[in-house]
Amino acid sequence: MNDPDQSGWGKREVGEPQRVWQHQRSWRWSSRDARNPEYSAPRPLWVVCGLLLLIETTLQLADHGVLPWAELRSTAIGYGAFWDFLFPPGRVDQALYPGQAYVMLISYAVLHGGSLHVIMNTVVLFGLGKTLSFQIGVGRVLLTLLAGIVSGAAVFGLMTTTAQPMLGASGGVFALLGLWMHLQRMQAIAAGQPARSILSTLFGLILIHLVLGVFLGDSIAWQAHFGGFAVGYWVMPWSMPGRAR
Repeated sequence: MNDPDQSGWGKREVGEPQRVWQHQRSWRWSSRDARNPEYSAPRPLWVVCGLLLLIETTLQLADHGVLPWAELRSTAIGYGAFWDFLFPPGRVDQALYPGQAYVMLISYAVLHGGSLHVIMNTVVLFGLGKTLSFQIGVGRVLLTLLAGIVSGAAVFGLMTTTAQPMLGASGGVFALLGLWMHLQRMQAIAAGQPARSILSTLFGLILIHLVLGVFLGDSIAWQAHFGGFAVGYWVMPWSMPGRAR
């Protein structure tokens, strides 16, 4: 495979998953594929998901007194969460450190509001990221994740006025969801099969948020989700010439 240093970067740019894409066939898994190391998740994806879980675990341990830093979570939120009063960037007089208004556009994504929040995001991120890596490569998956995180923060800041911090990698997760749905639509069209319309896609997105509302209540930052989804569905496909337009 095209991975001389075994790092996982660039893996599956060629090979059977690529041929599956080129022939526009539906991707089907078998138990043999699941045991094949060639179909394992790329290492960078493990690193990203592991980092999210490690940070929340550390904060949980501090919350429960296992670690001696009782104020660790509040400090992390103060320095790393997305704060609407710092958006748009430039209000340096209210920042805790230089450049916070820019750093927070990314740093908010590694912080979560609890175990359920981080587990939901990590599970979906890992599943979508692994699937997309076989089709477009892990590099584009990570780029989509980053673009969704930043765009999610920007849309949240533009559409919301709140004193509450915004946390979580959901903007990036919804960017992966948007890209995956776009690729599924393009594959169906290329195969001459019925494709999901944009209206039904948006309806499905609303339905997802109704389900999330059952578990998370009114704490859902739907604006960040929409910002991430929009970038994944309508913008990122243009980074894949000849594949997803």
